Amino acid sequence: MRCFVFPGKRNDFPDICGTTPLRDIVFHLQSLGISEIFCSEDPGCGGVSVMSYQSARPHLGSEWFAAWAGCITRQSPIALRESALTSAARCAISLSCSAKPWEHLSVLTDGMGFVEKIENNPPPENAETNLCFSGFLWTNCEAYDPVDLLQLATTKAVLLPGYWRCPDSRENYLLTVHDILRREVTPWPHLQIPEHGVVVNSQLPADIEVYGTLWIGRNCRVGEGCILENCVILDGSAVGGKSSLRNCLVMPGMRIPGGTVQNNKYLSFPGDEDGREH
Repeated sequence: MRCFVFPGKRNDFPDICGTTPLRDIVFHLQSLGISEIFCSEDPGCGGVSVMSYQSARPHLGSEWFAAWAGCITRQSPIALRESALTSAARCAISLSCSAKPWEHLSVLTDGMGFVEKIENNPPPENAETNLCFSGFLWTNCEAYDPVDLLQLATTKAVLLPGYWRCPDSRENYLLTVHDILRREVTPWPHLQIPEHGVVVNSQLPADIEVYGTLWIGRNCRVGEGCILENCVILDGSAVGGKSSLRNCLVMPGMRIPGGTVQNNKYLSFPGDEDGREH
Protein backbone atom coordinates (compact mmCIF):
# COMPACT_ATOMS: atom_id res chain seq x y z
CA MET A 1 0.00 0.00 0.00
CA ARG A 2 1.02 3.60 -0.63
CA CYS A 3 0.63 6.62 1.62
CA PHE A 4 1.07 10.35 1.26
CA VAL A 5 1.98 12.13 4.49
CA PHE A 6 0.90 15.73 4.89
CA PRO A 7 3.29 17.49 7.32
CA GLY A 8 0.50 18.96 9.43
CA LYS A 9 0.14 22.45 10.83
CA ARG A 10 3.08 24.30 12.34
CA ASN A 11 3.28 24.77 16.07
CA ASP A 12 5.79 25.80 18.73
CA PHE A 13 6.81 22.21 19.44
CA PRO A 14 8.51 20.66 16.41
CA ASP A 15 10.61 18.30 18.54
CA ILE A 16 9.30 15.76 21.01
CA CYS A 17 11.36 13.25 22.98
CA GLY A 18 14.12 12.87 20.45
CA THR A 19 12.12 13.12 17.24
CA THR A 20 9.40 15.05 15.40
CA PRO A 21 5.75 14.14 14.82
CA LEU A 22 6.53 13.88 11.09
CA ARG A 23 9.37 11.43 11.57
CA ASP A 24 7.38 9.46 14.14
CA ILE A 25 4.42 8.90 11.85
CA VAL A 26 6.74 7.73 9.06
CA PHE A 27 8.28 5.15 11.40
CA HIS A 28 4.79 4.11 12.51
CA LEU A 29 3.60 3.60 8.92
CA GLN A 30 6.73 1.65 8.03
CA SER A 31 6.26 -0.60 11.08
CA LEU A 32 2.79 -1.48 9.72
CA GLY A 33 4.27 -2.55 6.39
CA ILE A 34 3.43 0.58 4.40
CA SER A 35 6.65 0.89 2.46
CA GLU A 36 5.77 3.35 -0.33
CA ILE A 37 5.58 6.67 1.48
CA PHE A 38 5.53 10.12 -0.09
CA CYS A 39 5.82 13.44 1.73
CA SER A 40 6.19 17.08 0.73
CA GLU A 41 8.81 17.59 3.47
CA ASP A 42 11.90 15.56 4.25
CA PRO A 43 11.26 13.76 7.57
CA GLY A 44 14.95 13.12 8.02
CA CYS A 45 14.75 9.35 7.71
CA GLY A 46 15.03 6.83 4.91
CA GLY A 47 12.37 5.19 2.78
CA VAL A 48 10.43 8.34 1.87
CA SER A 49 10.00 9.94 -1.56
CA VAL A 50 10.02 13.71 -1.03
CA MET A 51 7.69 15.47 -3.47
CA SER A 52 4.57 17.61 -3.51
CA TYR A 53 1.15 16.03 -3.33
CA GLN A 54 0.48 17.04 -6.94
CA SER A 55 3.65 15.26 -8.07
CA ALA A 56 2.97 12.20 -5.93
CA ARG A 57 -0.68 11.78 -6.91
CA PRO A 58 -0.01 9.78 -10.14
CA HIS A 59 2.12 7.32 -8.13
CA LEU A 60 -0.58 6.67 -5.53
CA GLY A 61 -3.04 4.88 -7.78
CA SER A 62 -6.70 4.41 -6.91
CA GLU A 63 -6.32 2.83 -3.47
CA TRP A 64 -4.06 4.59 -1.00
CA PHE A 65 -3.72 6.19 2.42
CA ALA A 66 -3.25 9.77 3.49
CA ALA A 67 -1.83 10.71 6.88
CA TRP A 68 -1.48 14.02 8.68
CA ALA A 69 1.63 14.33 10.81
CA GLY A 70 0.59 16.81 13.50
CA CYS A 71 -0.24 14.12 16.05
CA ILE A 72 1.43 11.28 17.89
CA THR A 73 -0.58 8.18 17.10
CA ARG A 74 -0.46 4.42 17.31
CA GLN A 75 -3.74 3.91 15.51
CA SER A 76 -3.63 1.67 12.45
CA PRO A 77 -4.70 2.83 8.99
CA ILE A 78 -4.76 -0.87 8.03
CA ALA A 79 -7.63 -1.35 10.48
CA LEU A 80 -9.31 1.70 8.96
CA ARG A 81 -9.17 0.09 5.52
CA GLU A 82 -10.54 -3.21 6.78
CA SER A 83 -13.51 -1.48 8.43
CA ALA A 84 -14.25 0.52 5.28
CA LEU A 85 -14.22 -2.57 3.07
CA THR A 86 -16.75 -4.36 5.27
CA SER A 87 -19.19 -1.47 4.87
CA ALA A 88 -18.64 -0.96 1.11
CA ALA A 89 -17.33 2.57 1.70
CA ARG A 90 -15.17 4.17 -0.98
CA CYS A 91 -13.42 6.37 1.55
CA ALA A 92 -12.87 6.30 5.30
CA ILE A 93 -11.37 8.59 7.93
CA SER A 94 -10.09 7.71 11.38
CA LEU A 95 -11.56 9.03 14.61
CA SER A 96 -10.47 9.33 18.20
CA CYS A 97 -12.20 10.58 21.33
CA SER A 98 -11.14 13.91 22.77
CA ALA A 99 -11.99 15.59 26.05
CA LYS A 100 -11.75 18.89 24.15
CA PRO A 101 -13.22 18.26 20.68
CA TRP A 102 -13.43 22.01 20.09
CA GLU A 103 -9.65 22.02 19.71
CA HIS A 104 -9.81 19.66 16.72
CA LEU A 105 -11.75 18.72 13.60
CA SER A 106 -14.94 17.31 15.12
CA VAL A 107 -16.83 14.67 13.13
CA LEU A 108 -20.53 13.91 13.44
CA THR A 109 -21.75 10.61 11.99
CA ASP A 110 -25.06 8.94 11.32
CA GLY A 111 -26.20 5.67 12.85
CA MET A 112 -24.25 3.68 10.26
CA GLY A 113 -21.00 5.52 10.90
CA PHE A 114 -21.00 7.64 7.74
CA VAL A 115 -19.98 11.27 7.98
CA GLU A 116 -22.78 13.81 8.31
CA LYS A 117 -20.88 16.89 9.42
CA ILE A 118 -17.29 18.04 9.95
CA GLU A 119 -16.50 21.22 11.84
CA ASN A 120 -13.10 22.72 12.59
CA ASN A 121 -12.71 24.05 16.15
CA PRO A 122 -16.44 24.24 16.96
CA PRO A 123 -17.41 26.59 19.81
CA PRO A 124 -17.24 24.57 23.05
CA GLU A 125 -20.85 25.35 23.92
CA ASN A 126 -21.97 23.99 20.54
CA ALA A 127 -19.88 20.81 20.42
CA GLU A 128 -22.14 18.01 19.19
CA THR A 129 -19.70 15.12 19.62
CA ASN A 130 -16.49 14.17 21.36
CA LEU A 131 -15.22 12.39 18.24
CA CYS A 132 -12.57 14.09 16.14
CA PHE A 133 -10.50 13.35 13.06
CA SER A 134 -7.30 11.58 14.12
CA GLY A 135 -5.19 11.87 11.01
CA PHE A 136 -5.69 8.86 8.72
CA LEU A 137 -7.66 8.57 5.50
CA TRP A 138 -8.13 5.60 3.18
CA THR A 139 -9.65 5.85 -0.26
CA ASN A 140 -10.38 3.52 -3.13
CA CYS A 141 -11.50 6.18 -5.57
CA GLU A 142 -9.34 7.50 -8.39
CA ALA A 143 -10.88 10.98 -8.27
CA TYR A 144 -10.73 11.48 -4.51
CA ASP A 145 -9.13 14.68 -3.22
CA PRO A 146 -8.21 14.49 0.49
CA VAL A 147 -8.41 18.26 0.82
CA ASP A 148 -12.19 17.82 0.99
CA LEU A 149 -13.04 15.08 3.47
CA LEU A 150 -16.71 15.29 2.52
CA GLN A 151 -16.21 15.00 -1.23
CA LEU A 152 -17.87 11.59 -1.25
CA ALA A 153 -21.25 10.87 0.33
CA THR A 154 -19.96 7.41 1.24
CA THR A 155 -17.20 8.55 3.60
CA LYS A 156 -17.04 6.20 6.59
CA ALA A 157 -15.74 7.44 9.93
CA VAL A 158 -14.15 4.77 12.10
CA LEU A 159 -13.28 5.07 15.79
CA LEU A 160 -9.95 3.27 15.99
CA PRO A 161 -8.25 1.89 19.09
CA GLY A 162 -4.77 3.04 19.97
CA TYR A 163 -2.99 6.06 21.36
CA TRP A 164 -3.66 9.48 19.85
CA ARG A 165 -2.87 13.01 20.99
CA CYS A 166 -1.97 16.28 19.23
CA PRO A 167 0.93 18.05 20.99
CA ASP A 168 -0.06 21.39 19.45
CA SER A 169 -0.57 23.38 22.66
CA ARG A 170 1.52 23.71 25.81
CA GLU A 171 -0.92 21.54 27.75
CA ASN A 172 -1.12 18.81 25.11
CA TYR A 173 2.64 18.88 24.56
CA LEU A 174 3.31 18.41 28.28
CA LEU A 175 0.79 15.56 28.50
CA THR A 176 2.18 13.86 25.40
CA VAL A 177 5.73 13.97 26.75
CA HIS A 178 4.53 12.47 30.03
CA ASP A 179 2.73 9.71 28.12
CA ILE A 180 5.92 8.90 26.20
CA LEU A 181 8.03 8.92 29.36
CA ARG A 182 5.50 6.64 31.07
CA ARG A 183 5.90 4.35 28.04
CA GLU A 184 2.22 4.57 27.16
CA VAL A 185 3.24 5.30 23.56
CA THR A 186 4.79 2.06 22.35
CA PRO A 187 6.95 1.41 20.59
CA TRP A 188 9.05 4.58 20.80
CA PRO A 189 11.87 3.77 18.35
CA HIS A 190 13.62 7.15 18.49
CA LEU A 191 14.98 6.97 22.01
CA GLN A 192 15.29 4.37 24.73
CA ILE A 193 12.90 5.41 27.48
CA PRO A 194 14.12 4.13 30.86
CA GLU A 195 11.72 2.36 33.16
CA HIS A 196 11.76 5.23 35.66
CA GLY A 197 10.71 7.73 32.95
CA VAL A 198 13.53 10.22 33.54
CA VAL A 199 15.54 11.49 30.55
CA VAL A 200 18.23 14.08 31.20
CA ASN A 201 20.28 15.65 28.40
CA SER A 202 22.14 18.19 30.55
CA GLN A 203 24.35 17.98 33.61
CA LEU A 204 22.47 18.25 36.91
CA PRO A 205 23.65 18.87 40.47
CA ALA A 206 23.73 15.78 42.67
CA ASP A 207 21.32 17.07 45.29
CA ILE A 208 18.16 17.68 43.24
CA GLU A 209 15.09 15.59 44.02
CA VAL A 210 13.15 14.02 41.16
CA TYR A 211 9.66 12.53 41.39
CA GLY A 212 7.54 11.05 38.63
CA THR A 213 8.65 11.63 35.04
CA LEU A 214 11.19 14.20 33.92
CA TRP A 215 12.52 15.47 30.59
CA ILE A 216 15.44 17.89 30.59
CA GLY A 217 16.65 19.10 27.21
CA ARG A 218 20.05 20.16 25.96
CA ASN A 219 22.08 23.08 27.37
CA CYS A 220 19.85 23.45 30.41
CA ARG A 221 20.94 24.63 33.86
CA VAL A 222 19.28 23.48 37.05
CA GLY A 223 20.43 24.95 40.36
CA GLU A 224 21.21 23.09 43.53
CA GLY A 225 18.46 22.01 45.90
CA CYS A 226 15.67 21.88 43.30
CA ILE A 227 12.67 19.59 43.55
CA LEU A 228 11.25 18.52 40.16
CA GLU A 229 8.12 16.43 39.75
CA ASN A 230 6.55 15.54 36.39
CA CYS A 231 8.37 18.38 34.64
CA VAL A 232 9.46 19.05 31.07
CA ILE A 233 12.34 21.51 30.84
CA LEU A 234 13.18 22.34 27.24
CA ASP A 235 16.47 23.26 25.55
CA GLY A 236 18.46 26.23 26.77
CA SER A 237 16.35 27.00 29.83
CA ALA A 238 17.47 27.50 33.41
CA VAL A 239 15.89 26.80 36.78
CA GLY A 240 17.32 28.68 39.74
CA GLY A 241 18.40 26.90 42.89
CA LYS A 242 15.96 25.89 45.63
CA SER A 243 13.05 25.93 43.18
CA SER A 244 10.18 23.47 43.50
CA LEU A 245 8.34 22.70 40.26
CA ARG A 246 5.48 20.24 39.86
CA ASN A 247 3.62 19.43 36.61
CA CYS A 248 5.47 22.24 34.84
CA LEU A 249 6.51 22.91 31.26
CA VAL A 250 9.49 25.25 31.01
CA MET A 251 9.74 26.61 27.48
CA PRO A 252 13.07 26.92 25.59
CA GLY A 253 15.23 29.79 26.81
CA MET A 254 13.13 30.48 29.92
CA ARG A 255 14.83 31.63 33.13
CA ILE A 256 13.08 30.53 36.32
CA PRO A 257 14.29 32.58 39.31
CA GLY A 258 15.78 30.76 42.28
CA GLY A 259 13.29 29.82 44.99
CA THR A 260 10.34 29.63 42.58
CA VAL A 261 7.52 27.41 43.82
CA GLN A 262 5.04 26.08 41.27
CA ASN A 263 3.41 23.10 42.91
CA ASN A 264 0.13 23.15 41.02
CA LYS A 265 -2.01 20.04 41.24
CA TYR A 266 -2.54 20.01 37.48
CA LEU A 267 -0.47 21.83 34.85
CA SER A 268 1.47 25.06 35.01
CA PHE A 269 3.65 27.04 32.65
CA PRO A 270 5.97 29.26 34.67
CA GLY A 271 6.99 32.44 32.92
CA ASP A 272 5.19 35.12 30.99
CA GLU A 273 2.12 34.72 28.80
CA ASP A 274 3.80 32.81 25.98
CA GLY A 275 6.25 31.00 28.23
CA ARG A 276 9.34 32.62 26.74
CA GLU A 277 12.00 34.97 28.02
CA HIS A 278 12.02 38.52 26.61
